[in-house]
Amino acid sequence: MRRTSRKLWRLAVGTITIALFAACSTSPSTSPQNSVLTQPEANAVAEVVTTDAASLAGGATLDIASGLPFDVLPMPGAPALPGSSVSCTPTRSPSPVTNSDGDPVPDSVRVDFSGCTFSRDGYTVALSGSIDLVDPTPTVTDRAFRTRSNDFTRTVTNSTAGTTRSVVENGVRSIVGTPDQIQLADTMETDYTFATKATASHVRKWLATFTADQAGSIQIGSPLPSGNLSVSGSSTWTSGTNNYLLAVTTSVPLHYNASCSVEPRFDSGALTIAVTKGTASTTVTIQFTACGQYTVTRTMA
Repeated sequence: MRRTSRKLWRLAVGTITIALFAACSTSPSTSPQNSVLTQPEANAVAEVVTTDAASLAGGATLDIASGLPFDVLPMPGAPALPGSSVSCTPTRSPSPVTNSDGDPVPDSVRVDFSGCTFSRDGYTVALSGSIDLVDPTPTVTDRAFRTRSNDFTRTVTNSTAGTTRSVVENGVRSIVGTPDQIQLADTMETDYTFATKATASHVRKWLATFTADQAGSIQIGSPLPSGNLSVSGSSTWTSGTNNYLLAVTTSVPLHYNASCSVEPRFDSGALTIAVTKGTASTTVTIQFTACGQYTVTRTMA
């Protein structure tokens, strides 16, 4: 697909408010070209940015045995499902894998999720595509790993509401960590399909830091403990005829609560998004108030 040909480094059940999703729309605005985002457009940007921020936390550690992120589908409003709940077995190649340094990360393995489906808590999930898991330091025993998503797709259907959303990810994520802290570099493209069938593309270069609440509690090959996530970086957003430049920062660190049962697993904190469209700009603030709940406000610059 076209995304894999891009030079990605060039850019270097749920309690979420139902009205928020009902308001999400990526239809072109009828306002003048120099206007700021409408509230429905701001809601749509927030839904995707929140999904990508939650994906950072979900992908900060991996189930080395399966190759799955421990948080398998961090989509707002969906149940927080660990990778261990997936009832299908992805295909790993080569087999057996090579692990030159004996740390938990193999030298290089591709995990193919084709045909992976499962259901839980009123949601049906289908996974497809693949993730390449690589040890960037194959002769050094450490905690570093790198993943490349190749059309890694999560399609999530809410059986009660009869709605389906999907996320297709392409790109590279690099992780270097200690028992106290993880550094992440994220150069990814997310192609998002909303419950309304509208679509959007978010191409980003983000840097993030996760710091555990309890020192020494981060273990490679184990789920992420509770802690604070800080994110910064730039991205481009495209939906229909709308094209935006985004600059994302955590004005208040996002507190990742490992015990949350609904996505996103942030129970406090705020993301601030400076959005530029043509000559106009606005600020969108995503305030996380509890597990699976957030509000979206916009302020004209």
